[in-house]
Amino acid sequence: MACELHVMTVGAPEASVLAAVAELERLEQLWSRFLPDSDVSRLNLSAGFPTAVAAETITLVETMLEAYRLTDRAYDPTILRALVAHGYGTSRVDDARRTTLLPEMAQPGVLTDTVVDPLGETVTLPAGLALDPGGIGKGLAADLVVAALLERGAAGAMVSIGGDLAMAGESPHPDGWVVEVEHADPTEGVLCRLAVSGGGVATSSTVSRRWVADGGTRHHLIDPRTGTQSSTDLLAVTVIARSGWSAEAHATAALLQGSSDAVAYLEIHGLSGLAIAGTGQVLLTHDLVGLNLEGSS
Repeated sequence: MACELHVMTVGAPEASVLAAVAELERLEQLWSRFLPDSDVSRLNLSAGFPTAVAAETITLVETMLEAYRLTDRAYDPTILRALVAHGYGTSRVDDARRTTLLPEMAQPGVLTDTVVDPLGETVTLPAGLALDPGGIGKGLAADLVVAALLERGAAGAMVSIGGDLAMAGESPHPDGWVVEVEHADPTEGVLCRLAVSGGGVATSSTVSRRWVADGGTRHHLIDPRTGTQSSTDLLAVTVIARSGWSAEAHATAALLQGSSDAVAYLEIHGLSGLAIAGTGQVLLTHDLVGLNLEGSS
């Protein structure tokens, strides 16, 4: 998934950890938009016809639809065409892996018309749409593997995929699962530490994935309202939620709100989190006020 993977367990059989890593590799094979035979790539080329997919992909699509609803459409998995148009069509770890899309339609279907058939294990994606699992795929993969580790005998488990975390059960620290949140510029080190009892933590950033295209610097945050790169004045948002996938979706949605509305968005949705503005200012939800911040403005 083009990022570092960390698996931490309490009291887990060694075989279960190896199985967890194998399962994450399998999910990447199913969900990567850079692999031509993945479920996601086949869906994006299905032209409105039912496509047979794995049960985990059914869960992914259902989760995308739920995230779209929960964030009032601020999280939108159908921004893939805009992302490719902005220069992110090739894998960051293998130049030979590229996103393949059908020609763009003048009037593509809408996400809410997606048909998911769990019994038949098919998904019908409206013609003209293309899905990007992106961060929500990482968060959901972490959720699924944490649950599997507990089922296989672990007393507690944490999975981090590129900084998107899911955790449950007993933690190795008496205060809970201790999560380090970095400054927007990771070279500046740790901004703060959060003790979390369980659920998910995710960070969405306009700094972590950047590239140069058409003579300008680009980032991966597309505003679904405009179909273009977001002009948010925030550098990053970190969210604590009940699951890895929901933390990721809400972090993206809050980042799009900008510094004036990000905290209000999180609190309206009953979430804890923090936002880092381009000025260096750190904005906190009320429950985190008083958090010890290291080297912030």
